[in-house]
Amino acid sequence: MDIPPIPFRTALLGAGSVGTAVAELLRRAGDRPIAVSSRTEASARRAAEMLGAPVTSAAGCARADVILVGAPDAALSEIDGILAPEIGPGQVVWHFAGAYGIEPFPGVARAGAGVAALHPVQACPSVDAAIARLPGSAWGITSSEGLDAWAQAVVSAHLDGTPVPVAESDRPAWHAAGVVTSNGMAALMATGERILTGIGIDAPEAVLGPLARGTIQNAIESGGGADALTGPVVRGDAGTVERHVAALRARDAELVQAYIRTSLSILETAVRIGRVDEATAVEMKEVLR
Repeated sequence: MDIPPIPFRTALLGAGSVGTAVAELLRRAGDRPIAVSSRTEASARRAAEMLGAPVTSAAGCARADVILVGAPDAALSEIDGILAPEIGPGQVVWHFAGAYGIEPFPGVARAGAGVAALHPVQACPSVDAAIARLPGSAWGITSSEGLDAWAQAVVSAHLDGTPVPVAESDRPAWHAAGVVTSNGMAALMATGERILTGIGIDAPEAVLGPLARGTIQNAIESGGGADALTGPVVRGDAGTVERHVAALRARDAELVQAYIRTSLSILETAVRIGRVDEATAVEMKEVLR
């Protein structure tokens, strides 16, 4: 497969947080942005001002060596239809959707261009946050045949990232792992905040934030989340867990159910890695009924 030269010319099609940040990081690495197109004029102009590139149509982005598609997942097929008649060998369409590989771009592939699905495992609520956080992140890579080495080199050398090859059929599971980890942590912290708010604690996020950071650090340093588990469920302290359940049941039925679901997940993991024996697990499940 013909691949773009490095450095290459980029176009941003869909000026969301990740796409705009990637285009800017590539610009800083020496690649040249030549066009921006987005669903709204305001987002296109913001990205164009940052990148120093003109605003154009979606089809106008096809002049670039690498077209960065930062559009929502549901729009990928439509974009394939727009780009396919305009591009050919030596060009790459690069999208950021975690749950999809190269499948959404059959027209682009038939035109002889490469397709690269490069998904960063990172929380990017804004362009500035994405620019700060993407370097050092892992990237799930699924690409057209013959394009893997190029994609891995760009992630490593231009984005200071860690490339992780992901099979086309494994993309949904890859994305699910990131969603469960990122949003799962946020949802659990929100539950803890509700519990503290219910007993009159102001700024509960300030109380739980250091705990959340410490837990993540423990998981990183110990080799994974399972080995970082602590607390009464892992210790088999059914009495303490019973007191938790009783206190929450007296205050909020929704909160006690959230606590029970989370505790059962902790228990399942602890049993699987041998931290809790079967007899203790049976006792704990009785408390968590």
